[in-house]
Amino acid sequence: MNLTIQALLGLSICLNALFIFLGVWIIFKRGGLSYLAMRVPLLKKLGIQNMQGGSFNFPYYDHRKSQLALLPIHASDIVFLGDSITDEGEWVELLANPAIRNRGISSDTTIGVLDRLPDIITPQPQKLFLMIGVNDLSNLGRSPADIAQTYREILAQIRERSPQTHVFIQSVLPVHPSMFTGSATNSDIRALNEILQHLATEFAYPYIDLHSHFLDAHHQLDATYTIDGIHLNGIAYQHWADLIKPCVRS
Repeated sequence: MNLTIQALLGLSICLNALFIFLGVWIIFKRGGLSYLAMRVPLLKKLGIQNMQGGSFNFPYYDHRKSQLALLPIHASDIVFLGDSITDEGEWVELLANPAIRNRGISSDTTIGVLDRLPDIITPQPQKLFLMIGVNDLSNLGRSPADIAQTYREILAQIRERSPQTHVFIQSVLPVHPSMFTGSATNSDIRALNEILQHLATEFAYPYIDLHSHFLDAHHQLDATYTIDGIHLNGIAYQHWADLIKPCVRS
């Protein structure tokens, strides 16, 4: 009898461990904390804030947004606008240009960029390098077509309110599926980039194909450039800077 109880108890422990493992695996495959936060309101009490588009983020987003709102942009400035991929780049030093203003915010989406766009384009900066969209795919589950609608509105507002700004539309970079825990796929990223190329033509803005320069032989983000499958290391940022340097200096 005791052996039977022990066996059942052991089986129960193993099944519980298996369910926990599967739950954690599903959460990380679907976007990690962003996915979890959208489904567990209790996490809002732990400091995760609601952001436009239905995604939730740690206070970093609001803190950085409030800080950037206090830092002026001038007509002679070159603005880098995007999410964490842009945020983490030391652009002033990488491009040896003190006129650069980094306006990337980790976890941002096209919806978030559209929301904070007035502060960026009202001063009518000289140039604007834009890369945004992967978090729409990964954290919000939006389709490339849906993202395109918001992206088009971003470009339309820039064209209307800051017509002399030289806008450079940068392709969204690939991911490395075996390292990346989000839900964005390289096929969706390719589809989005095709749309961005059409938007660039529509608005007569230069399109910079960074995507193809970061691929490995399997058409995914080269492992040389990342440790988590999406964010970039120093070698990658140097490579990126070298690719866009002519556009920054022109």
